[in-house]
Amino acid sequence: MHGWPIFRAAVVWLPCLCVSQWAMSQGVQRSSSEDYLSEELRARVEVLKDDVRTTPANADNGVQRAFVLWDWANAYAGVGGVLPVELPALVARVGGQRQAGAAALRQIDRYVRELTLHDEKPSAIGVLTSQASGPFLPGSYVTIRQTYQFGDMEMVPGGGFFVAKHFMSNQGAYQAKKPKADNYITITSTNPKARFVVDSKQMSGMHGGFRNASPGLFFRLSEGLLTKRDAVTITYGDRRGGSNGFRVQTFSNSAFPLPLYVDLKGTRDLLTLPIQTYAVQGGPVMGVHGFGPSIVKTGESFVLSIRSEDRYRNRASGPIPEYTVTVNDQPYATIQASDQAITLLPENHFDAPGVYRFHIRSTDGAIEGDCNPIWVQDDPELRVYWGDTHGHCGFAEGQGTPESFFEFGRDDARLDFLTHSEHDIWMDDTEWQSLINNVDRYNNDGEFVAILGYEWTADTRRGGHHNVFFRDTHNRKRVPNQTTPVLSQLYRRLANQNDMRDVLIIPHAHMAGEYRMNDPHMETLVEIMSMHGNFEWFGRMYLQHGHEVGFVAASDDHLSHPGYASPLPGGLSQPGGLAAVLAPEKTRDAIFDALKDLAAYATTQQRIILDVKTNGARMGTRTSYAAIRRITGRVIATAPIADVCLLKNGDVIATKDLITSQDPHPRDKRSLEVSFYSESDPHVRDNPRGWRPWRGRLSVRNGTVRHASSPSMTNPLSESVAIDDAVAGQVNFRLRTRGSHKNILLDLDGCTDQTEIMIDLSAAKEQPTSPPLFRRNVDMPPQTIRFPLRDVLQKPVTHKKSIRGFEESVTVRHVVDHPVMDYVIDFTDAESPKHGDYYFVRVRQIDGGVAWSSPVWIGGFSKRHDHVHVHEK
Repeated sequence: MHGWPIFRAAVVWLPCLCVSQWAMSQGVQRSSSEDYLSEELRARVEVLKDDVRTTPANADNGVQRAFVLWDWANAYAGVGGVLPVELPALVARVGGQRQAGAAALRQIDRYVRELTLHDEKPSAIGVLTSQASGPFLPGSYVTIRQTYQFGDMEMVPGGGFFVAKHFMSNQGAYQAKKPKADNYITITSTNPKARFVVDSKQMSGMHGGFRNASPGLFFRLSEGLLTKRDAVTITYGDRRGGSNGFRVQTFSNSAFPLPLYVDLKGTRDLLTLPIQTYAVQGGPVMGVHGFGPSIVKTGESFVLSIRSEDRYRNRASGPIPEYTVTVNDQPYATIQASDQAITLLPENHFDAPGVYRFHIRSTDGAIEGDCNPIWVQDDPELRVYWGDTHGHCGFAEGQGTPESFFEFGRDDARLDFLTHSEHDIWMDDTEWQSLINNVDRYNNDGEFVAILGYEWTADTRRGGHHNVFFRDTHNRKRVPNQTTPVLSQLYRRLANQNDMRDVLIIPHAHMAGEYRMNDPHMETLVEIMSMHGNFEWFGRMYLQHGHEVGFVAASDDHLSHPGYASPLPGGLSQPGGLAAVLAPEKTRDAIFDALKDLAAYATTQQRIILDVKTNGARMGTRTSYAAIRRITGRVIATAPIADVCLLKNGDVIATKDLITSQDPHPRDKRSLEVSFYSESDPHVRDNPRGWRPWRGRLSVRNGTVRHASSPSMTNPLSESVAIDDAVAGQVNFRLRTRGSHKNILLDLDGCTDQTEIMIDLSAAKEQPTSPPLFRRNVDMPPQTIRFPLRDVLQKPVTHKKSIRGFEESVTVRHVVDHPVMDYVIDFTDAESPKHGDYYFVRVRQIDGGVAWSSPVWIGGFSKRHDHVHVHEK
């Protein structure tokens, strides 16, 4: 038995908890007179089945088999059949991309055999049920059972159950060897003669190691025969041996998957079972956040949303405290204690123009938070509308349902517009129709705008990831990667099948879009920030290649939390971004037109109001040539502003530092900022550089650390900053950057002319989240950096280092006592003016928030004559 533990089958009495049962087996029942396949497709499918029975897939027949399988799979899904989750991606790889390796070809044949089983023996696979579907508290320990009642096909020795897990979760790690330890998983059967042993099996994809295969738990039947009268139960968190149970993930979700696969014949061909799910709700209240419109007219009524949240920014559950609400430090309203985590305050209005800032505080002072600033204007020409153009649910490699995706964006994140841009390589035609139906269901002009879209998912060599959007849902057909694997083909087919005014394409940097190519009429925006990192370089590369594009940010959330996404461990390590759109009204046409017209800007989820004009032209336009260029506007920030930078043709030409103190006089108390930065630019046509972990300790010589905090720290799972209780004056820290800044704010006592800040960085390894094409992951050696306070008081001191061509830095500055959150922009440039020069503004806050305006071009020629507005003086 190879030393593996042995599980004797036994009858297990299951409690009558909330049972989720699939009403039918995976097979689709059909009579001889009714076939879910057309006559033509039935003929092709029968030939495919016969071919697979006699000849293994090879380089000559694999592509053809993949396309027949694709048509068959879509027909099967259309009548309620459950497909293997990786089947669409396999078709894209083998059929569309012609990557017909031996393993992929074998998998094509396995899927053909699986669909053949459903087609010819629809009762062969049994029924799966689950107990204890939740909702559970985040991070809590529970017991969940899944029971498989056998169908017509028996299980022979060598077969078994693969207990898969979703790769994007921080749930407990499965184990089946230590009954007293957490996350102990067992298998039992109603057949006393059946015996299982613990084994393992490799799996890649969303239920394995994602890009690479990793081992997973496999219960192998070693003795006995399981037939239609038998059942098997998998228990997650079996407590009978002393285990605490199974630890659920910390992120709320309506449908967290517990995938389970069955091998009936002992061939290691895993058959897909309908995925059972459980719900995770939010935990106790630990924070509060307010949402309101960014721009309103004087006297205009608006709604304010107050959302209580737990430490992971889930919607809180349990008792909600009483809150007092102030506006501009004056009492405004009281919200009574209740059990409702979201409270809407309707019919608010202000009769005088200005900026209004709401603050929410529990009456005991334990919980407090802010709302985004609201700018009241007498007659606003354009409004700022907030949206998320990029996010996923369980239709692809994410979690949750399409319905919960839209409901979170509308109700929790209080977005103005939203697109569910699901990955096409994991989406079948039935799921695409579901997205269309949801857009029609949730769109409500004037209240909440839903926009139809999907993510065309090619690897970097074939063009990179591009989100595709349609103006409406009328007869919109996606151009999927399965049939269109190269970017130039995507441009052509979208243009041939649509009016280009009704199509928008937005590439992103994580699996980097091909910035050397661009369709000027459809691809008018670039995503430069998401949960994957900050990628300003990506937008600059499009501009440097002469493309006329604006900037947006998005979440790329995978937990059905669009617009207010919490960071995950691993690749999605920071909160997602937002797209800000300048439009006259909240309708689908107005917002879509604004996106097409570059009337947009990007933020890192903070709802920073950014009003920027160049020689009077709004962002995203081309204005007439002038030798003198004046960039004016206003920043209404959500946190103290660190700096405002003006970039010309991609280079910083002016910076207004708003956070550095100009007070060099001797004082024993000082406030400092220590800032860490790593660039994400790969410097070649490649995916971006990965996350840079900053781990180590900070200490002060000839001084005392009175307080240490990090307003930019956003990931409680992988980041921390705290004074060491055991070592006086020492601050331990863990932070992560990828094209961004993270900081530590220090309040020091007892400072002298000899005070020195010492930073000891531990060795670290770069952590990429998309496979690089040309370079290896970088190892960062340990180092110690010293910053004399006397130098820092004169000006910010930066220690720069190049790690295999990548720049990173640590900066220490003396910060002002009263930073500003509202700044009037006024830059003038007359240096070496040329036709076609372009300008954009970057604003950085001390909490790590960033806003980027879309560019303005001065003179020159446009590639978009029928779309771009040329501003004449």
